[in-house]
Amino acid sequence: MVRGMSYQKGILFIGKEHLANCSNDKGKQFTVLQKVTVPTLFKVGKQAFFSMPLWYHFTLSLIILLTLVPRIFQFLFNTTWVGIPLFTLIFFLIGTHFWFPKELKKYHGAEHKVFSYKGTISIRNKNKIKEAEITNRHCSTNSILLYFVIVFLLFPCFLLFSKFTIIKGIDIAAVVAVVLWPFTSYWINRSKVSFLQRFILKGSYWLQRNVTTAEPDDHHIMTAIRAYRKLALKEFPKKVLTMKERVTMAIADVTVIPIGTNTTSVSSVVAEIHRVLEDTEKEIKYELTPMSTIIEGELSVLLEIIKEIHEVPFKLGINRVATNVRIDDRRDKIVTMEDKRNSVQSKMNSMK
Repeated sequence: MVRGMSYQKGILFIGKEHLANCSNDKGKQFTVLQKVTVPTLFKVGKQAFFSMPLWYHFTLSLIILLTLVPRIFQFLFNTTWVGIPLFTLIFFLIGTHFWFPKELKKYHGAEHKVFSYKGTISIRNKNKIKEAEITNRHCSTNSILLYFVIVFLLFPCFLLFSKFTIIKGIDIAAVVAVVLWPFTSYWINRSKVSFLQRFILKGSYWLQRNVTTAEPDDHHIMTAIRAYRKLALKEFPKKVLTMKERVTMAIADVTVIPIGTNTTSVSSVVAEIHRVLEDTEKEIKYELTPMSTIIEGELSVLLEIIKEIHEVPFKLGINRVATNVRIDDRRDKIVTMEDKRNSVQSKMNSMK
């Protein structure tokens, strides 16, 4: 199952083993595919956190200062003031979901539309995707709404059956709801929908339409498409390629050789070539090998991208370039780079 996350500068989709992150910064767009690891998740989490506007960081810092620091002082020095209620911090961190900045709302809407669209996720279908439903059955809004419902239900219980004050009752309810949250989130996002789930989802859909999303512009939709396709082409390509695309898919083995340079190393040229491949809007897959670069895509697209990377050394000031190209264009069946590797591997395994 693919999960998505929107933030102030872009969108990422997480699959079984990889995550694809498409972000926009200073007028440039960057799309990156990475293995799902703890460092990778930490890195994209940090990117999302620091993309939030200044008011968010200022308010969060102030609330942390007024909630946690006094409690630390009370523990160490036995002071009397414990700061503002702890639920202030919890409600801010969770409740911020309901006052997303404008750009984040649009990225969130684009993410939902990609999930809602039933056709092929492709740039050529951009306008159709833009018209798709803006609500998502598995949106995090479900869990956020459910959290506050749990707090609302727990609060009177703590107040009626204990000696807690109102503030203390809300504090305890907020903390207990956090503990219960993972279990209730799993329940609300199950495929089978009960009456109570339908009630929560109805409220979630209203919030998604009116509070947590906004109709995306073209560049928000393009960001969502590029991130989704980057992941899909790696993990489930047959679901994002039309039959026409599948039949005309070809694989090219490309080596760009700069001639007449002052060094025997070509790594800087290769790095620049892969930056071009990473930033391209063209629908391709590519891999760097020790001797060449393998690119997969529609034949006409391959020829265009080969021309682009052939020009890279010239833009770096090199006056002569030799580019070797081998193209495997099979029309009788769908064959991807991964299919070819798996075919060889299965034959090697059968020989053992």
